[in-house]
Amino acid sequence: MSVKNEMPQGTPEKTPQKWTRADELHAQRVRLGEIQPEKEPLNKKRFAVKALIILLVVAALIVAANWRIAFVEDLMLRSANGETVEMPPDGQYAPIYRLVRLVLIVGGAAFLFYAIIKLLAPKRRKPNRSFWGDLGIYIMLAIIAVAMVFPLVFSIASSLKPLDELFRFPPTVFARRPTTDNFSDLFVTLSQSYVPFSRYLINTVWITFIGTLGHVIIASMAAFVLAKYDFPGAKTFFSVIVTALMFSGYVTGIPNYVIMSRMRIIDTNLAIILPAFAAPIGLFLMKQFMESLPTALIEAAHLDGAGEFRIFWSIIMPNVKPAWLTIIIFSVQNLWNTNAATVIYSEAKKTMVYALQQIQAGGVARTGQAAAVQVITMSVPIIIFVLSQSRILETMASSGLKD
Repeated sequence: MSVKNEMPQGTPEKTPQKWTRADELHAQRVRLGEIQPEKEPLNKKRFAVKALIILLVVAALIVAANWRIAFVEDLMLRSANGETVEMPPDGQYAPIYRLVRLVLIVGGAAFLFYAIIKLLAPKRRKPNRSFWGDLGIYIMLAIIAVAMVFPLVFSIASSLKPLDELFRFPPTVFARRPTTDNFSDLFVTLSQSYVPFSRYLINTVWITFIGTLGHVIIASMAAFVLAKYDFPGAKTFFSVIVTALMFSGYVTGIPNYVIMSRMRIIDTNLAIILPAFAAPIGLFLMKQFMESLPTALIEAAHLDGAGEFRIFWSIIMPNVKPAWLTIIIFSVQNLWNTNAATVIYSEAKKTMVYALQQIQAGGVARTGQAAAVQVITMSVPIIIFVLSQSRILETMASSGLKD
């Protein structure tokens, strides 16, 4: 019996010209029950949207239950202190609310774990390990992910705590009475500073943008020459670059200050921007990626009449996209978080991080504002990484051509 017109569900759809003998045998084995038919491929975008909606609903229910429990417990505490309070009708159901909150947290965590497994599951017809092997790997990765994301969650939760909960012992992870007073107080404090906060922000954005742009361009051009051209001293120069990776900014701080002082650029934005141009990590990463590109590609471009700059801009840079995206993340993180207090003295030229650190040093009364400062400071590098990680992972799988 021919099976060309009786394709079971899950069998790849092919035209008769492309329907091979192997496909016929596979379809026949599916019909006879020897192998299971392949399932419909998962629409990951639709599944991710549904999972996000479910998680948001669960999170809203947890926040509502948490708020109600805190409200009832506050009334009970005031009643125990002798105050006359009117207990709401559902005051006796506080233990039930706690149980519901626990079930929601556990269920939400389990669903999140399930959604991550579904979204990250590779497409393979014949898995090279069992389901339990996959489950063990995902459990290990989930434990590591929780350990790594906990400081971020704790920082955000602390910024939403009122002052009394920040000093509670033992400390709680989530706020029982979440509030945005810390952020509003922070903005009031910033508005009362001698220099407008917008000035600090503009200085930081300008330094970060120019420093990152110059670092990527200079590192890419230098790496292109080192990776694709032989000249005397190239290996020695690269050895110096690798050696420079061993020294942190604290070690090179004094030599940098002496050089910039003799260049008379102390107390200017160039005191931060110029050292960022010469960061060795960018040159090292770019050279390593550019070495994977075949030299025949450059020679073919030369035969077509392309100049050096055209080859660099139109051929080399698109093929080393993972490298310069990674450099952008590192550079933005370093420049955004610098306070530059050792090379910039004028208040109007200081960075945003310096202004926020001054608020953090305000003592116990500004503990809530200090928690809000931490969230604001780390938000920009995290957002840039989240927006860039998919592009990095996508290009990392096929970064450049191979000989």
